[in-house]
Amino acid sequence: MGRTTLTYRQRLELELERWKKFKKALLRDERDVFDSLVGHVYRYSHAASMYPERDVFDLFTMSGLLSHEERLKALEKELKQEMKIDARLAP
Repeated sequence: MGRTTLTYRQRLELELERWKKFKKALLRDERDVFDSLVGHVYRYSHAASMYPERDVFDLFTMSGLLSHEERLKALEKELKQEMKIDARLAP
């Protein structure tokens, strides 16, 4: 028997197709940012696929927020480490 419902990735592709005109209206560097966000969102497909009843845009948004939070945490950690190093070198 075949699948009766679309996978999360298939649903995400359909959602991104709906955003095609929006993406096209962005400036070139903004399109690169949009594509980067989409790339980060795909990293959370494993979790999003566990919620087939949720709206795909909700899952896209949560995945994007998780990606941003993860990247912010990494930057904060790096910044704190640099600040500690700088503090030891200060006279």
